[in-house]
Amino acid sequence: MAEQHMKFDKVLVPIDGSVSSKVAIEIALHSAVEFSATLTFVFVIDVTSLNKFGTVDPSQEYYMAKIEGKMLLENAAKLAEKKGAKHQEVLAEGAPWEILNEMSKDADLMMMSITGKSGMMAGRIGSTAKKVIEGSYCPVLTVKSGSDRIEKILLPVYDENRPAIDYAIQTAKRSKSSVTVLSVREKGNDPQALVDKIVSEIKSEGVEADGIVEDGDPVDVILGMSGKYDLVVVGVDRRGGLHILHGGATERIVTMAACPVTVVRNR
Repeated sequence: MAEQHMKFDKVLVPIDGSVSSKVAIEIALHSAVEFSATLTFVFVIDVTSLNKFGTVDPSQEYYMAKIEGKMLLENAAKLAEKKGAKHQEVLAEGAPWEILNEMSKDADLMMMSITGKSGMMAGRIGSTAKKVIEGSYCPVLTVKSGSDRIEKILLPVYDENRPAIDYAIQTAKRSKSSVTVLSVREKGNDPQALVDKIVSEIKSEGVEADGIVEDGDPVDVILGMSGKYDLVVVGVDRRGGLHILHGGATERIVTMAACPVTVVRNR
């Protein structure tokens, strides 16, 4: 059963003071109450960027970053207390992507902004977010909007990516939402049988589901449909095409989809 594969007990929430980071906190708090999860708020002092341009005393920059981190973590803790959410705070230092990927080994889900304080060019993920998505050991929910509603989930498929399917099923169960399984015909391959099989499995778990097979460019189809859904679940692995983040399709989906996207790696 899918229940054996995916949990939502421990949620990792990186914070950096950016606007979208604040949105991630709000969504995480809602999820913690809804799913009875424990939140770990983490602020990483990025030692790789200290005195990057040689114009500031590194010790002073480190001190200011530490003060900021403590303040942001205290604020997150206060918000969690008000919501009655279980939580803990971690102030770490190092390369943010290395710290977060290591912490992801002990998490069921990570909720994070894809932009950070430095912002984002159109269609581009922030460098830290990109490295985290590529290396995380747990699914990564990328946050772009303030909506905490999940009623309709879009699950694009190209094969039976077990972790992505399980994640979609468990999210739908907990949020009482429906799942639409989507696949795109490419090079003469008809994925209808695959879609029907996955839809049948999802329904057997007591989740409302339907399937759609479209023609066209997979990314364009997913982006075009994303506005009708509250969450897109994308399974990625080391294969080509849609499933590689580097400069390709997954990055476009994460940054340009009209709703939040959860990236689930098939390790």
